Amino acid sequence: MAFRARTLWTTLFLVGSLVTTGCGSSAPRTGALDATSDSKKPTCRSHQSVLPGKDYTGGSDANTLAVLRMMKYYTAKGALPFCDAQPATAQDTAWTQLYTRLIKP
Repeated sequence: MAFRARTLWTTLFLVGSLVTTGCGSSAPRTGALDATSDSKKPTCRSHQSVLPGKDYTGGSDANTLAVLRMMKYYTAKGALPFCDAQPATAQDTAWTQLYTRLIKP
């Protein structure tokens, strides 16, 4: 009887471990534009670490002030090189594409 109880608890523990391991999202992280990371070097810009979040891509549910701040940033600094002289990342490209889509008539 003790063996069955131990087997049951071991099985429950393993299933619980697998379930909680699967809870971590493998989807790309989204969030806010980082417009302050390049303030030390105004002649270049830093890479973005997240894709544009719903505040920027939510259509009528987007945050208007956040979108305007992003547009101001890319209008002023979008053509500047990156401070580390590396090419754009997937996140950088996503922000640039969003900006380009928003300024098209």
